Amino acid sequence: MKKPDKYKKQFLVNKANKELRNRIRSKAKRKAKRVRLNGLSRESIKALNQRKKEQEILKKTFASYKHIVAPQCLSMIENTEGSLAFISELEKSLEQKKKVFVVLKNVEKIASGAIVVLLSIMIQFKNRGVPFNGDKPKNALARQNLVNSGFFEKLYLHDGDAYSIKGRNAIFTHADKVVDSKLSDELIHKVSELIWGQPYRCTGVQQVYIELMQNTNNHASLHGPNEHHWYTTVTYNKEKNKASFSFIDYGVGIIQSIKKNEKGKFWNALSRIMNILKPQSDGDFLRLLLDGSIHKTATGKYYRGKGLPGVFKAFKDNKISNLVVITNNAFADCSKDSYKTLSNKFEGTYIYWELNYNNKKLPLV
Repeated sequence: MKKPDKYKKQFLVNKANKELRNRIRSKAKRKAKRVRLNGLSRESIKALNQRKKEQEILKKTFASYKHIVAPQCLSMIENTEGSLAFISELEKSLEQKKKVFVVLKNVEKIASGAIVVLLSIMIQFKNRGVPFNGDKPKNALARQNLVNSGFFEKLYLHDGDAYSIKGRNAIFTHADKVVDSKLSDELIHKVSELIWGQPYRCTGVQQVYIELMQNTNNHASLHGPNEHHWYTTVTYNKEKNKASFSFIDYGVGIIQSIKKNEKGKFWNALSRIMNILKPQSDGDFLRLLLDGSIHKTATGKYYRGKGLPGVFKAFKDNKISNLVVITNNAFADCSKDSYKTLSNKFEGTYIYWELNYNNKKLPLV
């Protein structure tokens, strides 16, 4: 007896599905074999497949989020333009109140300064009620550095909080809104003991901290004092026997503060500064600010004891090393005598410096 056409059709469909499943299984087996031939065990293949599944779940869960991808080298010093482009995308989304998913999976190197900049931005997302999420670097060292920094411990802070993070591997981070000379004294005491085997007075580091805290307190906002946090992070490199310091304020930035703050000390002299010194770019303007030329032109006095000129003098006097300043679209690498204008803009001020065995120090009294 001849079977009806519908049974024949179903038989053919089932046969085709079975052949498709066999092809998929065969393809998966061939792929697994190729991977194993490259040195991966079955356990590694299983873990790899699990990560892929997790990534697919993340994509589906956060499909409505804007995915912003971090560069492979997330460092304010080593990859300034790439890191600032990434930060700029986050800032735009924050201003537009768009929820974001921060893609860190491809990051192979992440510096402590960049971690604190990222932390400060994500705290702003939290404070403004803008949803965010993200993943971790696949690179083991980058992931470890991010975890050891204490980043995830303090990710959900409120803007009014002052806080400290004592991360692993000699990493320390602090945030506040006021001048805190006691904090800088404690940091110098600990860091100098690591570098020289006993605590010393490091007047250069002390001066840099006081000037930068004061600058944030007075000039980071066009609306008034104590509006913005400053953030600092300190790491110690045992192999190179040096400490690295980063200081960030998320205000208007030094260049913008001078050019737009009508209550600023250089406002009335701005035209004279531009006419006499004729800075060729914002990078050149930052150079003139650091070396004291702008202060001298504005006041008639060559005084480098305060503000950025004071920070620069500490560097020139070998009290600190490797001074780097990034503010708005201006960049200064003082060790290389390099001053330039950036393609990407930083809405605030980032300053990096180091303390090493050869820098000047004084005995404790």
